[in-house]
Amino acid sequence: MRRPTVVWIALFLATVVATWGVLSIGTTSAEPALMVGQPAGQTFTAENSQNVVDAEETDRRKQEARDGVEPIRESDPEIESSVTDDVNAVFDDVESSVVDDVRTAPPNTIPELPTTTTSTTDLSEDSTTTTLQSEPSLIVGVVFLDADGDGEFRPDAEGDRVDQGLQRVSVRIRTEGDISRTVTTGPGGTWSAEITTAAAVIIVDDSDPEVPEGWVVDTDNLSQLIPCEAGEECPAENIGFEASLRPLAEVESVLVAKYPLPGDTISYLAEVASDDVIRSGLGEPLHLPTVRQATLQRVLEEFGRRIEPDQLQEAKARQRTSPPLVFHVDTGQDVPGGDASGEIVATFLQASYLINQERTAEKQDAAAEDVPEVTVPYIAGQTIIAEGQLMTQLDIDAINATTTLTTTEQASMALLAVIAVLVALLSLYLARFRPEFWARPRLMALLGILILLAGAAVRGTVVIQEATSWYVLPAVAFGLVTAILFDQRIAMLMALSVGVLTAVGTLDVGIAVYAVLAALAPIPFVSSVSTRGAFRNAVVLSSLVAAGIAAATSWFFHVGPNDILLETIGISVAWAFGVSVVASLVGLAALQFFEAAFDITTTLSLLDLTDRNHEALQLLQEEAFGTFNHSLMVGTLADAAAREIGANPLLAMAMAYYHDLGKTENPTYFIENQFGIPNPHDKLDPRESAKIIRSHVTAGVALARRFKIPTDVTQGIVSHHGDGVMRFFYEKAREQGGEEVDVDDFRHIGHKPRTAETAILMVADSLEAACRAVFQMEEPTPDAIEKVVNRVMDEKLEDGQLSESPLTLGELTKIRAAFLESLVGHYHQRIAYPNFPGN
Repeated sequence: MRRPTVVWIALFLATVVATWGVLSIGTTSAEPALMVGQPAGQTFTAENSQNVVDAEETDRRKQEARDGVEPIRESDPEIESSVTDDVNAVFDDVESSVVDDVRTAPPNTIPELPTTTTSTTDLSEDSTTTTLQSEPSLIVGVVFLDADGDGEFRPDAEGDRVDQGLQRVSVRIRTEGDISRTVTTGPGGTWSAEITTAAAVIIVDDSDPEVPEGWVVDTDNLSQLIPCEAGEECPAENIGFEASLRPLAEVESVLVAKYPLPGDTISYLAEVASDDVIRSGLGEPLHLPTVRQATLQRVLEEFGRRIEPDQLQEAKARQRTSPPLVFHVDTGQDVPGGDASGEIVATFLQASYLINQERTAEKQDAAAEDVPEVTVPYIAGQTIIAEGQLMTQLDIDAINATTTLTTTEQASMALLAVIAVLVALLSLYLARFRPEFWARPRLMALLGILILLAGAAVRGTVVIQEATSWYVLPAVAFGLVTAILFDQRIAMLMALSVGVLTAVGTLDVGIAVYAVLAALAPIPFVSSVSTRGAFRNAVVLSSLVAAGIAAATSWFFHVGPNDILLETIGISVAWAFGVSVVASLVGLAALQFFEAAFDITTTLSLLDLTDRNHEALQLLQEEAFGTFNHSLMVGTLADAAAREIGANPLLAMAMAYYHDLGKTENPTYFIENQFGIPNPHDKLDPRESAKIIRSHVTAGVALARRFKIPTDVTQGIVSHHGDGVMRFFYEKAREQGGEEVDVDDFRHIGHKPRTAETAILMVADSLEAACRAVFQMEEPTPDAIEKVVNRVMDEKLEDGQLSESPLTLGELTKIRAAFLESLVGHYHQRIAYPNFPGN
């Protein structure tokens, strides 16, 4: 038996047995026929006596025991701490919001003291001296808290609050000669200081520690120049400080934006906090801390009541109907303060006496464990269920426990037979209609693996469908991946295979129909993509189509008389779309592995290869720049020709980019890389030159292997010269050695092109080189270009280099036209600009 035959048989058996194995995992003898809610296919009779556990009744009683357990509740300290923090945050923000931090005292400009200037006869310049008075004078003043904000010190005014002197405030006295001293205010805020000069400057620092927090000067006279005659008592202007408060409306707007409290509560808090700023300066007891304390005390009391979630609204209402008692030191009970306190508690109060889920579950589990299993006795010969009756779980368990089904082996063998027939038909099709595919064992092995994975997906769907849906089957992914790895026709075969495997694995007609159609869905979307973005779009579009297919098949096959139509269809659509997207993305991610492991060239890998940043192209550009430009132009020609006849343009372009990769080994031995240097072949024997030229093929194959370039692209390196003769060196050898020259010594070592893409590459390579040589001397007119195209193609045909390619005469005609159009565009006429270099 020949080795290829052994390989095919091994692949066939491995695919069939492995797929049968995964579809059989976890199956029972009764699985195909015994399903809850389905009619019994036959009358089942107990073959032996046995007590069978009634799982449903046992579970029901266990659930009753669970439901009868009282939940275990505990206070949650985190919630209680959070509520306390929220309450404190309200009062903290109120206190900080009423003080106007932006308001500052007027600029404290210190006046200059007058100087006394005298002149003497024995000095050439004037001199400044300090004139002392014959008798000291007295400067007096007051520093006070301006309670009413009128800028005047009126301690005897009528009203609840009057101005008060501010004691222990430092007053600095500066006299002529820059002499300074400091006095402090005494009772009533008064101060006095003797001076012996005609004037003095008094200075009060508005940041003095004795000035209450939140108070700023309002008399604009922190620094004063006081002239004073000898022996006189000279009063300074009284210096007053008033509370720096923001307008109540502004404070309320800030608090309303931050806290969900009623407007009257916000207004009350703002007023009390503002009043407390004045109280703090005047030394009166503060009231807002009293309201805070009452609020926090009520929070603690409520938590002590152990508030459960269903009691929370009642507790909140209680705060409003029976608010905390708040007392004002001056007026007695503060009813608005109590209402505000109750509103704050009601707003932030949370239920903190909650169920401990873990401890409760443990208690419920213990109660369920104490429930004994419910068993139903069956005796030999007793009818378990009659044919046609709807089956319960107890019926199925009794059948499994008391009978031995005789269809186990038959069902298993039937499954194996169906899978074998499926794989055999696929093999027959490929051997008959796709011999190039059949001849590559790696591709056949990969197809077998995909079939195996499809079987595993079907089995996984069967296992989880009761908890999810039948439409978790990732059929779209198999059609998508197969179309990318191979082609559309093989992807259609895969769709058929997925449908067959789904039918035998689920015994559900609806999901089998869905599997076939969903696997077909991505094929038209990936048939002509040429960018990575297009692949992502194909995933989304295929998934949307799968969702539509799921809607139709679910409606027709899976909506029962008691099901809700839209709900059932919606669940199926959601699962189909979500699983299709995820599975397809996973499949795309796995493509790189399949490409490398099985030497497959896909559109994705071709996109990577035609990226100018590919390391092999970078090497070609750096080592052989002329060859690099030549390869790009060949790629352009090959792309145009391949598109014209329906071949693979990306493959043709990739072959063109890498066909001369081997020239990086000896770049200067090739004419396109000889920039300003003599041709080294002029000094070599023709056979040595031929050997060097021939080596760029073998070197290119080695480099392709190094850079992991796929075999399909490497074929362009092997066949772009075919087995043609290096005519120049052959003729040179004949001139030197006469007629005794072996022509085979001057043949390239590759083989003739065997695909449309490699044939296009051969002609494009020769054509680009010919045009570059001819049009260095001649004008590249369209007629001249056409002559070169015809000459090159005719030469290849006459030499038999295209004899093994699948190209037809019609396709060759189209290729001629595509080459001509591309070259005419490349050598297009340019406008001759006046006085431009080269004209």
